[in-house]
Amino acid sequence: MLQNVFSIALLVTATVTAVGQDGQRRSRTDTTPSAADLRKPGRNFSQSEIQAAESLSLADFEQLAFRNNPTLSAAAARMNAARGRRVQAGLYPNPVIGYHATEIGNLGTAGQQGGFISQRFITGGKLQLDQAIAGAETTEAHFRFHAQEERVLSDVRIRFYDALVAERRVALSNQLARIGDAIVQATETLLTGRQGTENDLLQAQIRADESHILLDNATNERVEAWRRLVAVLGLPNMQAVPLDGQLDAHLPNRDWTSCHAAVLENNPALNAARTRMSRARIVIRRAKKEPVPNVDLSVSIRHHNVTDSEVANVQVGIPIPIFNKNQGNIRSAEAEWIAACNEVKRIELSLQDRLAVAYRRFANAHQQTGRYRERMVPRAGRSLKLVTEGYEKGQVQYLTLLTAQQTFFQVNLSFLDSLRELRTASSLIDSQLLTDSLVDKN
Repeated sequence: MLQNVFSIALLVTATVTAVGQDGQRRSRTDTTPSAADLRKPGRNFSQSEIQAAESLSLADFEQLAFRNNPTLSAAAARMNAARGRRVQAGLYPNPVIGYHATEIGNLGTAGQQGGFISQRFITGGKLQLDQAIAGAETTEAHFRFHAQEERVLSDVRIRFYDALVAERRVALSNQLARIGDAIVQATETLLTGRQGTENDLLQAQIRADESHILLDNATNERVEAWRRLVAVLGLPNMQAVPLDGQLDAHLPNRDWTSCHAAVLENNPALNAARTRMSRARIVIRRAKKEPVPNVDLSVSIRHHNVTDSEVANVQVGIPIPIFNKNQGNIRSAEAEWIAACNEVKRIELSLQDRLAVAYRRFANAHQQTGRYRERMVPRAGRSLKLVTEGYEKGQVQYLTLLTAQQTFFQVNLSFLDSLRELRTASSLIDSQLLTDSLVDKN
């Protein structure tokens, strides 16, 4: 009996890296959307059509997130709002027209009746500078949008692999529970044949109960992982479907130099900060142009009813910058520029600080994964097989079997943990350390 269960247990290591329970996709019907269909831009599938898919890959989940994650729609809306402000900033002031009457009742007449038109002329290139400031805001919103895309991708990738690990944990815990039940039965048989003790049976029963607790916990973790995955997709009510992915296939291998370059050279959050610095420099120029007087021109034409003549008036007004030379706003703008420059440096240092942690996690996980896969997992499996065969023959004590069993499953669980850590750290580096897409960043 134990030999049959052990044969199943030896498949656990393969299960850790398998695509699914059967390892292969079955043939699809003509009405079932393929993964390529789900990735077609501009086409939305209903919940029933998504559920009809046999399995979904990481690429499928990424496309679903791009179509449904509300933070991307919000970031796109903010980018469009910035474009609107850029258009508005370049518009010239509207002229003013109106009715004008004076000296009403003079000598019993209607006085002077007529109309006027006035216009403010913006000087010093202030409108162009306003538009340049708004243009910098638009560029910053563009970088913020791409930063949010990276956050969403990072969260989808991390949670996809979390869900994949949770599936494998359930499979591993299920095998552990089955072996625990089989050991109880085998111990009862040995006790009947007076080759075992009552204490061995009690220990086996306790171990079996613990195995079922682990299975229950793993099942709950799988449910949690799925709920967190669909939350970042923007589809909180999406029902669970099989995951199409391999945990240890095409494992990444990176060096510090390439990671440092990937994170710092074109980081959208850093680019947004640099854009704010450029904008602050333009704001200084704009503040210095503010004292340049604008020109208000007004022209009116009236009929003078007393003299029965037409009268024209021209009025030109120019403010004199004697007391207010915008000196306070200039000082404020210069201080904002200094703050923006230092913010760029802070973000650069923060990225390097966080990258050091992420790369250490990646390097540790990469080293551990290789050791577990190439040495520890095969050795633990071989050890469990030898001890199991000896226990069936009454040549090995139960505690020895228990130790071998615990070692086998602990090694496999640790292997899963190292794979998850590797995928998480790798996803963080790939997304330039941008994550937590559902946390308000504005």
